[in-house]
Order: sequence, then C-alpha cells, then structure tokens
Amino acid sequence: MQWPHARGKAPRILVGLSLLLAVAAAGAAGVGLWHGGAANIVAAVLWLASGMLSYRARTISRRCPIDPTQRGKLRERLCGLDPLEVRVSAVNEPDSIRYARELRNVMQEAAWPTTGVFKRNGGEERTGVALAVRNIVAPPGEAIILVNTLRRIGTQVTWAHKPTLSHDRTIEIQVGRLG
Repeated sequence: MQWPHARGKAPRILVGLSLLLAVAAAGAAGVGLWHGGAANIVAAVLWLASGMLSYRARTISRRCPIDPTQRGKLRERLCGLDPLEVRVSAVNEPDSIRYARELRNVMQEAAWPTTGVFKRNGGEERTGVALAVRNIVAPPGEAIILVNTLRRIGTQVTWAHKPTLSHDRTIEIQVGRLG
C-alpha cells in the first residue's frame, strides 16, 4: 500500500482513519461479548490497524515540521528581501537536523546564499530555534523580518548573539533540541 505523501493533510487523515477504526474495534468488541469468536478477532485486528495508523501519523508529522503553506509563506516573504548570507546549524538529533535542512532548503529556494547544516558543538546545545546575529543591538532589517515571519508560521524563535560571524549581513539559524 502506498502511504499518502508526507505533506499537507496526510497526518490528519490518518488520525481520522485511526479514530474510525478504534470506534469500529470497540463495536466489534461489544458484539464479541455476546457472540464471541470471530468478532473478537475482528476487534483485535481493527485495534492493531488503528494503532499503526496513529503511529504513522505521528511519524509523518514529526518528519515534516514545515507544511507546504508555511513553506510558501516563508519563501514568498524571503524572495522580497535583499538576501543575507545564512549559516544553518543543528544539534546532532534527527528531528533537529531534518528541521534545519528544511529551513535551509526554503532559504535556498528564495535565492539566499545558504550553507549548512553544520553540527553544533556540545556546549551550544540549547532547545528550540535561535537566529544568531553579530550585532544584537542593530540586527539587519531582513533578519528582523525573518524572525517575525518564522513566528507567524508557528516557529518559536529567539535571538542569539554570535560575535564570531564574518560580518553584520551574515546570520546563523541554530536549531537545538525540538519538542
């Protein structure tokens, strides 16, 4: 069986199907109380299928943290700005690396010069997403717009100070532990 594409509404559809199967399993279990036999087997199969669909929905939703609508809004907003030089880094965890790659890809689609995803050093393992700039007092206007846009699409992002960046028009998106 081909699973729905991992973007868009697929997790919601799978959760809905899972709930439907769980209700059907409860009904079959109720019938099994009076008739036994095959109804109990059907209830067990439906219950297992429901659990598998729930697990699949969770896997898909964790794998694709930026949905197509969010991706489009971010790319559209970035295309209207003068590009900044972007570095992307992440802690060494699959979800963090995946999210950092998605952000990097959107930046590249918007024609922003982007490098990364670099593994962050052990001493820099914070949680969430931060946008690091060299001059925290006066960050580039595009960086402010980027932070606000990320917040509008649902990414909780904070500011970080990184004086070792090469110049004021270089930023670093730091993805820490997620969740």
